[in-house]
Amino acid sequence: MKAYFQAMLVLAAVFLCACSTPPLPEESVPMVALMGERLSLARDVAWAKWTVGLPVRDPVREDEIIKKLVRQGESSDLEEGVVLRFVRAQIEASCLEQEAWMKKWREGEPLPAGDPPALEALRLRIDRMSAFLLAEYAGAWDTPPAAARTRLKKSVIDPRSATVAASAFVGK
Repeated sequence: MKAYFQAMLVLAAVFLCACSTPPLPEESVPMVALMGERLSLARDVAWAKWTVGLPVRDPVREDEIIKKLVRQGESSDLEEGVVLRFVRAQIEASCLEQEAWMKKWREGEPLPAGDPPALEALRLRIDRMSAFLLAEYAGAWDTPPAAARTRLKKSVIDPRSATVAASAFVGK
């Protein structure tokens, strides 16, 4: 019986080790931090859109961002499919965050105080961040999605946003 419990303890320890989140590689820290910063801007983007009645989705803008970043990725020798997966994941994560904020406001949570930032200024910031992100992404090949997701959850109100953003690393 004692051997049985010892075996069960060993199996439990192996299981816990297998289930733990792997560490985030040092070279991925700046990129994942930028991803988190980009996601944190989703609140202000949602606020700016909410104030003027714009929808979360802007397919024309999303297409422009994707095309620009695919060109940037090509100059960094990233395959188009890899860039598309990464950029689409970041856009989708941002949209999830915007939707989560708008849902909170529809349910009665007060809007932030003051006037929202200008949407165009936010978009310029996001465009610069996205270019930096893609450059960092090109050098972060060994980023475990679970480690990125765990780090990103600190920057979001909707945990799905972190999962979607980190999904860009699957199959990289």
